[in-house]
Order: sequence, then C-alpha cells, then structure tokens
Amino acid sequence: MTTTILDRVIRWNLDLNGDLYGDERERYRWYEGITAAASMQWLAVPWAAAIMVWPLGRSSVLPLAVVLVLMLFPIWLCGVYVRRRRVDTTPRVWDAKRFVLGVLGGTPYAFFLVGALRAYDPDGSTWVGAAVGGVIGAVGGIVAQMVQSRRRRRDEALATADED
Repeated sequence: MTTTILDRVIRWNLDLNGDLYGDERERYRWYEGITAAASMQWLAVPWAAAIMVWPLGRSSVLPLAVVLVLMLFPIWLCGVYVRRRRVDTTPRVWDAKRFVLGVLGGTPYAFFLVGALRAYDPDGSTWVGAAVGGVIGAVGGIVAQMVQSRRRRRDEALATADED
C-alpha cells in the first residue's frame, strides 16, 4: 500500500515515538479521551449551529455553514482512512445506541439546511419542501443501512457455512 499524505498526518498525530502522549499505555488512554471528546464535538457543534441559525437568521448562515463543513471534513476523512485500512464500516446490527447516535448525528445538518433556507426566504415554501424531503431522505437512508447490515450478516453466515 502506498503512503499518502493522509497516512503521514495520521502517523504524526498518533505520536508513536511517545513525545506527546508517553508510553503505549498512556497513549492508549489519551486516544480514548480524544475519541470521547471528538464524539461529543461531532454531536454538540452541529446541534449548536442548527439551533443558532433559526433565531440569528440570514447573517449567521455563512459562518455557521463554514463551521459545519469544518466538522464534516474530518469525519469524512476518518471514514476514508479506516476504509482504506480495510475496516468494514457497515454495522452488523443496528441496535438502539447506533440508531440514536445516527439520528442525533445526522439530524442537525438537515435542521441547519432547513433553517438556512428559511432565513433566506421565510415566506417561501422551499424550506418546507426541504424539511419534507429531509424526512423522506432520512427514512430512505435508514432503510438502506438496514438492508446493508442484513446483507453483511447473510454474507458472513454463508462464509461461515462454507467453512464448515
């Protein structure tokens, strides 16, 4: 596998020589803390932007959109990185925790978009249509994820049956 800029940035951030985080045990604890902080930020910052766009109006749309893009980019980059490292990111099971986190993580982006459209044209129907479309899209996305998970479990069951 070729080394990319992303691989180099990840390796630098992991601090494998212990300059920033100490030995392997200490580094692991730092990684846990960083993961917890990132997980909370991935929820809190988009919700803050999604809520603030409604009362603050049109002048808040661009700066809050920039914040949301800056939140989405590292999340997207994380997904790209782990998939390149051959991590299967399709969940085996959609339990309540995964479902709630998925809804809480995705909803603020749609809520922000609807609020931004309303800020630009409060009397128009575009933002109402976007809200309805967002709900329909969310239901479609949930169904697609459930189908993918079911397909993964079926493929794993077939692979296990072939081994026996």
